[in-house]
Amino acid sequence: MDTQTGSFTTVPLRLHLNESPYGPPPGVCEALAAEIGSAAGRYPDSTCHDLRRALGVHLGISESMVAAGNGVDELVMLAVLAYVGRGGMVVCTATTYPGYAWAAGSIGARCSTVELDGFRVSATAIAESITPETQLVFICNPHNPTGAILAPGELDTIIDTAEAVNAVVVVDEAYIDFVDADESALGKVRAGRRLMVFRTFSKAWSLAAVRAGYAVGPTDLIDRLRQTRRSLPFSVNRLAQRAVPIALLQHGFIETVRFRTARTRELTCLKLQQAALHFLPSVTNFVMVSTAPQDSSIVTAILERKYGILVRDLAAFGLRGWIRITIGTPPEMEYCCTALTKTLGLDQP
Repeated sequence: MDTQTGSFTTVPLRLHLNESPYGPPPGVCEALAAEIGSAAGRYPDSTCHDLRRALGVHLGISESMVAAGNGVDELVMLAVLAYVGRGGMVVCTATTYPGYAWAAGSIGARCSTVELDGFRVSATAIAESITPETQLVFICNPHNPTGAILAPGELDTIIDTAEAVNAVVVVDEAYIDFVDADESALGKVRAGRRLMVFRTFSKAWSLAAVRAGYAVGPTDLIDRLRQTRRSLPFSVNRLAQRAVPIALLQHGFIETVRFRTARTRELTCLKLQQAALHFLPSVTNFVMVSTAPQDSSIVTAILERKYGILVRDLAAFGLRGWIRITIGTPPEMEYCCTALTKTLGLDQP
């Protein structure tokens, strides 16, 4: 940070993609450098065997219950291809990660979107939207961009209804590493429920550049996902396959990131509260903040142009008047909160 101007010397300040400011686990970067130096001309293992085996050991499940993907984005597309098809029906919440609806639309499937209930996902509303036509249900949990999380019992309501009509539930847990493990739906997979859990190494693990995601579910559901991916045999690159097993060996890494993120999030919310800014409570590494009465698109543009800060304008999510701010380091959040307060004119006496 430039102490003379109060701005960051490295701009733009990226608080729009929910990246981690803490870097990957120890040893990962060294392994990546060695891999690119020795095997850049070699194709990766199309089966991702070592990566899936490492994940199986880490999670205490069979590797046959794990599929790897080029981030969660590819897994979402594969799920739609595997379980829906043209004319099929997908259910997801409105005002969330748009990839679910985009994937469905790209193959000519229909998408039924369920409105949030006061910025929270309503398990009852989703269950009521599931019909015999429904083939796939996407639940982003914790929810992007509100930062809220469903209780395990609420997920049961959705899964029970989906199983009754033979629909597959996908719980996208891209942000689950920022909350306690018992909030995950993985326990339901282990108990034999018919669902898949998607996760990524792009957020808390700070491996966004290498694109590594995975799906966990009953073997038959995972087999179908992997069969669908056969037309893209090299979707998970060598760097991702080398990085993930090493990262998983760094015990305590995620707990440290979770603690540091939560502490900075609390400080950020306190500053937002002191500035009389309306925001939503979050369990993730981002906070959703209201820009009312100003337009969120204008506020986003001013933050970038004047202060070099990138935040996510949620107008594209159907939430005009709101922005999503990634939790960075304490100095970054101090700077961002000050800039936002000035942009909204709340620093005037």
